[in-house]
Amino acid sequence: MDEPDSPNQPPPIPDRGPSSWATLLRLWTLRSAGGGADPSTIFLTAVSAACLILWLAIDWWGAQPDPKFLAENVPLLAWYALAILALAAVLRFSARPLPSFPATLLLALGLVPLPLMVAAIVAPFLPPIMLLAVVAALLIYVFFYLTRGLRSFSGRSQRNAALAGIAFFMGFVWVTDVLDVVPDIWAVPEVEAPAGSGNTQADAEGLLFEQSARIDQALSAINQGASRAPKAFFLGFAGVGDEQVFAQEIGLASRVLSERYGMEDKSLSLLNDERDLERAPLATVSGLRYALRGLAGHMNLDRDVLFLAISSHGSKDPAIAVSNADLPLDDLTDEDLAEALEDSGIKWRVIIISACYAGGFIESLKDPRTIIITAAAADRTSFGCSSDRDLTYFGEAFYRDALPEAGSLRDAFEKAKAAIAVRERREKIEPSKPQAFFGNELEAKLAAMKDHTP
Repeated sequence: MDEPDSPNQPPPIPDRGPSSWATLLRLWTLRSAGGGADPSTIFLTAVSAACLILWLAIDWWGAQPDPKFLAENVPLLAWYALAILALAAVLRFSARPLPSFPATLLLALGLVPLPLMVAAIVAPFLPPIMLLAVVAALLIYVFFYLTRGLRSFSGRSQRNAALAGIAFFMGFVWVTDVLDVVPDIWAVPEVEAPAGSGNTQADAEGLLFEQSARIDQALSAINQGASRAPKAFFLGFAGVGDEQVFAQEIGLASRVLSERYGMEDKSLSLLNDERDLERAPLATVSGLRYALRGLAGHMNLDRDVLFLAISSHGSKDPAIAVSNADLPLDDLTDEDLAEALEDSGIKWRVIIISACYAGGFIESLKDPRTIIITAAAADRTSFGCSSDRDLTYFGEAFYRDALPEAGSLRDAFEKAKAAIAVRERREKIEPSKPQAFFGNELEAKLAAMKDHTP
């Protein structure tokens, strides 16, 4: 027979279940969180602060060796705070029976570290295919994390609520990318490209006067061929002469495109390069007009295709910078380019512009028989245009890496765009967001043209 409890004996301590930190650890390892009280406000605040500190630490680490604090980006953190609260609400109201809001908020906060570390530490170093596999694995983990966590807090299986949470998560990532809400609090300081010396003394009048003869000489070497099949012709334009990267990029563009489309003997490049003012016709607005008319005279305008590659600095006007030594040169605007192409009579044209703000050229040039590929959106800069580089970021990603093995220009653009986005994210610089327009008639025509085989 049990003895009655002594009046002075303390009451038994109820089983409160695991602590809040232990609960969170069990959730991360996909184990049942067990019973217990809802997480306290103090604990949720501590977890929120830990997530914020982790974000700032990763951001600071990625901006080494000389991180620059960007106070203007701090308010953007509110976008992510609202997303966490919204995810907690979606999880709560999608579950039956309803778990408490503190419980679903803990679930939402617990999700923050893994995708944050994947996006900031893992993703920048992976090629697109590997990154896709990592994202798929992350989504599978999130599904089991939410399913197990909601079951722990509600007592029932909650697969539909977990799927609703994943749908919200994916939608948030998509909207964030579209709106470009990336609160980089620390960033790598921009390094200004060294200015050109401008010491080359040229007889401006005489040098410019002889450019038409140089272009004629280059055009005389073009072989039209006797084939009745559509042929491709190349025209390159390197706009700024005090940075060798532009002339080198046009050289690569000429080689890669010529090998792919059989243009080895049907190409012409206008180059501004202060290292040598004699090796090629100079890139000027009037020279571009003259070269286009000359090429048109060698083309069957009803079937042949022009590939026009431009590499230079750009401005928001939009305009392509044109400069070489002390020559008095005008920049190339979108109206100049559209008018020059129209005057030439060339109907089928692929235009590739590697320059800041190049997306601003698309609207004035697009039509069903034109493809336009640009290194940046109309309001964005591109990167890698300095004298200490061989190619710009776009030139490396598109001409060097993507185009030689791509199935089409569209495929090459998409691969280059993805690679550039990964690189810019890794280097903590504002995304350039390359843009393109693919005229359906020209895209079909290029698909019918067989690649040139040496």
